[in-house]
Amino acid sequence: MTTDALARLREQVRRLERRDLPHSHTDTLATGHSAVDAHLGGGLRTGSLHDFLISDPLETGASLAMLLPILKEGRGPIFWISDTPAELNAWGLHQSGLSPDTLVCIETDTASLLAVAEDVLRGPERALAVISGSHVPSLKEIRRLNLAVEASGNTGFFLRSAPLTRAPGKDPCACATRWRILSHPSSPRFFPGLAMPLPGSRRLSAALLRVRGGRPAHWILDCTDHAPLSCSLDALLAHRAPPALPPGRLPDRQAARCARAGT
Repeated sequence: MTTDALARLREQVRRLERRDLPHSHTDTLATGHSAVDAHLGGGLRTGSLHDFLISDPLETGASLAMLLPILKEGRGPIFWISDTPAELNAWGLHQSGLSPDTLVCIETDTASLLAVAEDVLRGPERALAVISGSHVPSLKEIRRLNLAVEASGNTGFFLRSAPLTRAPGKDPCACATRWRILSHPSSPRFFPGLAMPLPGSRRLSAALLRVRGGRPAHWILDCTDHAPLSCSLDALLAHRAPPALPPGRLPDRQAARCARAGT
């Protein structure tokens, strides 16, 4: 092979890998779990799409427990784009280290969801965008979003419903990673003098179903930002209980009910 032909081949490879883009240096977003980050070479790649499948509405919290610490690693605004009101808990965001000053919630209809997401992902803000909706994007739609993030360096996260009964391989996947995060039983903590053990820190079953240029994997992860209970459950309930009423006194409504009952 001649020198000119080799140079042309190298240029074609560079274009395919998109190294000529302004953000050619690839950053990563650490997950906060050393085993996961080591497997991924530092974390989730920026300038890419990442797919989080939610098997059941009750498991949404498990996916958020994995996703929110990743979002706080970003250096730009965070856009939460959904076709329903974003049900985000302010205290939960605070615990995850997310500042409300960097969070922008956008609610749109299902038909416009991906168009709005594409506009955001093409922006210059080095943004992170969470795309939450019931719509299963087609391979063509995902490729359009891939072109957007590759051109801008922004990063997108799909957060969408995908029941376990539906094989994930049936859905198109042109994302850099695909995940399914489920809750996992915590490890009980035993203490002298307690008849029942205390629940430990929250745990997640994190399945990396697909990863571009890598191998799938599975981990049981401890969430250190969800601290275990500091005292027994009966003590917590006693602390939350309303103060006892003085002897011989009943609230007006309860006294009226007793009077009607003949007591």
